[in-house]
Amino acid sequence: MKSDSRALLGTYLAAAALCFALAGCSKQPQPSTQPQVSPVAQTGPQLEPLPPTPTPKPLRARVASEGDCAPRYPGGGQGTCINNQPCRGYGERNPDGKAVCTCYGLDGGCAEGLRCDNQRLKCVPEKEAPFGRAVPE
Repeated sequence: MKSDSRALLGTYLAAAALCFALAGCSKQPQPSTQPQVSPVAQTGPQLEPLPPTPTPKPLRARVASEGDCAPRYPGGGQGTCINNQPCRGYGERNPDGKAVCTCYGLDGGCAEGLRCDNQRLKCVPEKEAPFGRAVPE
């Protein structure tokens, strides 16, 4: 029994010696011939916030909504009532001084099923809520 354990111990020692010998013969790193690159800055760039984008001024004077004919949208918003007609947009004065329905250059306002979006400055589906909010069903 003692000879078996000595043989086993000898095998373990031989294996350990072989591992150390192989580890010692590993390839040594060669000095780099490439130019050294300076490290990245420790602090990031100092960014200043951008000023808010101003809402474009209409080309014509706006007209207030009058009456109760303004279309209502699923998200709780509504259009306007211009010349006693529903307007899917807002009212402006034309060069003759008459009130007309428009949506950022689209005379007559938006088509049925669309609404004038003051953020995107165009007609969008009326079920799409303003400012990326969800429309309640």
